[in-house]
Amino acid sequence: MEKKTKKWRSPSLGRDMELIIYGNSGTPIIGLPTRGATCHQWEEFGMVDGISFQLENEFNQLFCLSSVDKEGLLNENSTPKQRLMRQLQYESYLIDEVVPFINEENDIKYIIIAGIDLGGYHAITAALKNPAVFGKAVGISGIYDIKRFLDGFYNDTVYYNNPVDFVPNLTKQPMLDKIRDVDFRLVSYETDQRKNDTQRMSTVLRMKFIEHKLDIWGTDGQKEWDLWPQMLKTHII
Repeated sequence: MEKKTKKWRSPSLGRDMELIIYGNSGTPIIGLPTRGATCHQWEEFGMVDGISFQLENEFNQLFCLSSVDKEGLLNENSTPKQRLMRQLQYESYLIDEVVPFINEENDIKYIIIAGIDLGGYHAITAALKNPAVFGKAVGISGIYDIKRFLDGFYNDTVYYNNPVDFVPNLTKQPMLDKIRDVDFRLVSYETDQRKNDTQRMSTVLRMKFIEHKLDIWGTDGQKEWDLWPQMLKTHII
């Protein structure tokens, strides 16, 4: 399959960002790595191979992004407010820069966003906050409560970026209707330390009558990097 790299100076983040594109055409997928990882992770750990048939046959085109979590939620050398600001800047990079770039590269406007671990948080939260942008959102072994990264700090910014907090209080029907149009997939496995996050997020969506797929896998002794490519393929098709 074709592979190419694209770099630009991100106005949102004030730094150079790199993404990797796999395939020529097909329904676009935004791939978000585990916490703090780069756009190379999905290829290095088998996620690209997991959907190689879809990419080679132009059913999908994959756009792998890098994380800035080490500058944001994971940055213990910054204040919680600064961590949150970096998270918002990353969201702006994703919505205001990456999505328009994909729309220029690809004529299909149905965008799938998928992520693992904190990438799952970014994927699901981005779709909840911007439901008109995405057709499907896949969170694999996701973390959906970011308060654990904020040293007890809490304000409105935390609330509006913490899906287990803001979703239960959504009341505007037009917004809920748009959210309900998104195909949400929440995926984990039985021995996953993040399984409770996945189940809790599912409960929150159910409370607001947001249809979604909750999928908890057995492991059969497989390690997570063996499971995750299979999970991605299952929920992309």
